[in-house]
Amino acid sequence: MLKACALELGSPLQHIFNLSLWKTSCITPVPKVSRPSELNDFRPVAVTSHVMKTMERLLLHHLRPQVQHALDPLQFAYQEKVGAEDAIIYMLHRSLSHLDRGSGAVRIMFLDFSSAFNTIQPLLLRDKLTEMGVDSYLVAWIVDYLTDRPLYVRLGNCTSDIVVSNTGAPQGTVLSPVLFSLYTSDFQYNSESFHVQKFADDTAIVGCIRSGQEEEYRDLINDFVKWCDSNHLHLNTSKTKDLVVDFRRPRPLMDPVIIRGDCVQRVQTYKYLGVQLDDKLDWTANTDALCKRRQSRLYFLGSLASFNICNKMLQMFYQTVWRAPSSTRWCAGEAA
Repeated sequence: MLKACALELGSPLQHIFNLSLWKTSCITPVPKVSRPSELNDFRPVAVTSHVMKTMERLLLHHLRPQVQHALDPLQFAYQEKVGAEDAIIYMLHRSLSHLDRGSGAVRIMFLDFSSAFNTIQPLLLRDKLTEMGVDSYLVAWIVDYLTDRPLYVRLGNCTSDIVVSNTGAPQGTVLSPVLFSLYTSDFQYNSESFHVQKFADDTAIVGCIRSGQEEEYRDLINDFVKWCDSNHLHLNTSKTKDLVVDFRRPRPLMDPVIIRGDCVQRVQTYKYLGVQLDDKLDWTANTDALCKRRQSRLYFLGSLASFNICNKMLQMFYQTVWRAPSSTRWCAGEAA
């Protein structure tokens, strides 16, 4: 009964749940880095009402079964029982399986979007959802949810004026991650030697190259760039990185990849989903990063002990600051 009423176009419930008051988002800038110095160092997280979050969960319950067939099988985020570890393991398995055969190299392009969630076009999303066979009333509700959204920014005690947005999906809400996955699900590629894998907006193009044959790899990158342009997704070429893993001696030279006239920087290490990957795949960079982080936490623990803090308080600090972040893995499926 609730489904029929809530999804029926023009019904009172649809108008009630998409009232400007409940659609209003309070944008809270969350730093991405320890010392932010520019706007791009902040993530705009949208805080919405609990009533709207409840309605989003109800809609998500009805949306998932209708789009399951259309999801990208190599999208590792926002799916049950799949997480960041699966994305890393899949990439490493494909890469190492190829390298074990010898006489080849692996080239990985880590692509970075600029404000990916904020560039979703509601009308394009509508067409994609309709093509997937999603219920027309549900599609209409989603489009209405994404358009004419009042939002304002709050930083400390300062609050900006309210503006109305007709593009993008608010970060930090229940529906937005799944909507972004559906928005990008129509670009899929998985051949014997090349594939595109995603974790939310973290996209990687992996090429297992033999005998210097890079045509498919470069064509795949060009096709992806064209697809981004047609879907109004903005690639940040300055943060896009190229990692080459090649165990041969000597290493043959590889031409750089050019995207929109910009030469993509080739790196020796890259932090992918919290794991430091290097061009040797020997885990040295990741181990060093973990040790450095542990040492910094142990320093604070030792400092507290020097002030004669009781053992119970030290254990509480250890559990909350050190052990919990190390043992907890963010699972997009659970978060959604």
